Amino acid sequence: MTLRGMLPMLLLTSVALAACTPPAAGSSAPASPSAAPPASTPPAPVTPSASPSRTPPKPAVTKAGLAYFFSIALGSEYGAKSAPVIRWTKPRVTVRVHGKPTKSARTCLDKVVTDFNALSRSTDLALTTGPADIDLHFAPLATFKSLEPDYVTGNDGFVHVEWNGFSSITRANVLIRSSGLSPGIRCHLIREELTQGMGLLRDSNKYPGSIFYGRYLPAPTRYSKLDKEVIRLLYSDAVRPGDDKAAVTRAVRVTGS
Repeated sequence: MTLRGMLPMLLLTSVALAACTPPAAGSSAPASPSAAPPASTPPAPVTPSASPSRTPPKPAVTKAGLAYFFSIALGSEYGAKSAPVIRWTKPRVTVRVHGKPTKSARTCLDKVVTDFNALSRSTDLALTTGPADIDLHFAPLATFKSLEPDYVTGNDGFVHVEWNGFSSITRANVLIRSSGLSPGIRCHLIREELTQGMGLLRDSNKYPGSIFYGRYLPAPTRYSKLDKEVIRLLYSDAVRPGDDKAAVTRAVRVTGS
């Protein structure tokens, strides 16, 4: 079972400024009564009014998919069990790899990035060698606490996520154990922890084939059908940071079971 940490919200205050400039003294004067009437002018051409914008259709989601979304997207494992949606709002979230991942681990990471981007409409993951939004460490278990002070002992994978007062994620720190694991288990941890760093912070013991399954095994290395549905919903145009259960329900069209 993998666990993760979470910092409290950073409360921000937004300030909007507006100015109302008065007219200059004497700048408004009545027309002289003796002035000749103005010459008639041709009527201005009529500009056709623009068509009203159409409301985009609500995304379809199954009943099971919506219920699973509420199970893993609202709240976190270490923190509030019920909280609004949190997610990245940037169109491109960068990931920097630290340490020396094996060839199979690097191949797995590339596949996770490709798979996530294929599901997301609003935000793509991108690997980088410079400063990044998400730091992904392949490191010995003994170093985890030094890499992430909020690390909870006893976990081979871990993610720490920070967000602001608008429920927009600002940073994530992912830890993956670099030794003592099979390639399959490590690949599962890469997929789970990086995906959870995108805002899906809770585990569930309901679906063993899901990467969010709360037990250590069977440790799937691919997104399940429900996983894909949840990721599509979170990074659709319908769900916004700060949405609660009621807001998400209003934003979607439930179909099927």
